[in-house]
Amino acid sequence: MWDRCRNQMLRSTATFAGISLLVGAGLIGLRLSNSRLQWADDSSASSLAQLSGALILVQSFRGDPSRAVPSLWAERLGVQPATELWRRYGRSMWWQGWSEDGDAYLILSSSTLSPEVQGLQRQRVGSMEVLASDALHRQQLLQRLKANQVAKIKVQSDSLWGSCLLSLSEAPGVIWNADALATLSGTLAPLLQQGREGCVQLRLQANQLLWEGVIGRRPLSSLSLRSSLSSSGSIAASLNPSSTELNATETTSSDLRLLQVDGDRVDLILGTLLSRQIIQAPLEEHYGINGAMRSEIADLPFSLRLQSLSSGPYKAGLQLQLPLIGSRQQWTSILSAVSDRLASRGFQKLQVDRASPEGETPTLWLRRDDPDPTTVGGWLIIQAQKAPVLSIGLGTEPAAQPFLSTLLPPNRISLRVTGDPKRLTQLGLLAGLWPKPVQRASSLNLEIKPLKIPAGSKLARESWWRVSGSLTLTPDS
Repeated sequence: MWDRCRNQMLRSTATFAGISLLVGAGLIGLRLSNSRLQWADDSSASSLAQLSGALILVQSFRGDPSRAVPSLWAERLGVQPATELWRRYGRSMWWQGWSEDGDAYLILSSSTLSPEVQGLQRQRVGSMEVLASDALHRQQLLQRLKANQVAKIKVQSDSLWGSCLLSLSEAPGVIWNADALATLSGTLAPLLQQGREGCVQLRLQANQLLWEGVIGRRPLSSLSLRSSLSSSGSIAASLNPSSTELNATETTSSDLRLLQVDGDRVDLILGTLLSRQIIQAPLEEHYGINGAMRSEIADLPFSLRLQSLSSGPYKAGLQLQLPLIGSRQQWTSILSAVSDRLASRGFQKLQVDRASPEGETPTLWLRRDDPDPTTVGGWLIIQAQKAPVLSIGLGTEPAAQPFLSTLLPPNRISLRVTGDPKRLTQLGLLAGLWPKPVQRASSLNLEIKPLKIPAGSKLARESWWRVSGSLTLTPDS
């Protein structure tokens, strides 16, 4: 159980860094034919409204004739036609989309693609032409478009969904749904439900990829409120990297820290798991963590960090800290139950004759039959100033000093992530189908804040989040 818990936490923590970059990942593509569907209007936003329902992820790009022709263009159009069209396309917007099976589609403005061009698997969608890799994928796209067709689509620019679509039609960005999340993260998707749906705007500034937008647990179109996405009422708000306080904690090559996550509620990353009966039942049966206690734990602030290890059987160790709220006796009972469970599963408690600077003795565990005894984890209660802190280690000893960030910035940041994707990739800890620029990035910074909804239900306010961040790219990306 201990190893399984540790491995799951390591993979989920590393993959959380990855989902942050679903935000910046350009992993998409599309294709078309001559059949025309009827829309309320032929604007780019209306066309994207249909495409975002038929595809799991759509990303927008601005053309740049000074750069090399994108490989997707050459694959869908042919090398020579792609080169000529890329030069004529100028700075206009183009799009790339993903189907559920991972096939790429190229999406272009129909006004730029001559109807005389033959031999292409093209599908007209409003003001856009979508090019598929083959006849089968073109037919699949058409079927999904028909299945998701709405009689009349009117994109309201001041709605959440409308703002996302308009932004995607005018500037680089990406929109995705829960199927994209599941495809990229697989079985780890339940840990990433805060970002199962979303859209962000992207901007490249020097060697940094910046993003800002909205994520949530439900489809963007389900929020009918005309909510303000920013002080300017649009996701196209200023993407000024100096506005984030994450740069101060950026990792360096000499730092052992691979990833750090600070949040004001545990349920921001574990809420979906804690709500499942298959998780709740053993927590209550074996450890005495009932519904009330689970709710209390879900509301606790937390800090989590992944540290590289220079020796031993593990590449990295995970350390987690939570404040000890409520009855100390209740927590002691839970930790005692964990001890009994570990002892019955082949683990042995280490006899520790040293105490931490705060006077507590850490509880450490190793495998009973391990020929090379290695600490596989443990815990320690730290007597901090405001409240005791439970410090947990998985694959390593618990931290002896508090690093729990109990005071996130005053602008109500709910979750803050910093990390080093390049080192995570080198250690084989960045799971998912992330592109090379993501895997080679030297630092990741991410902030999630509550989305301000002036009116609406508590459920709506807790279902949507404003996300911003940056990725520092390396020259060979």
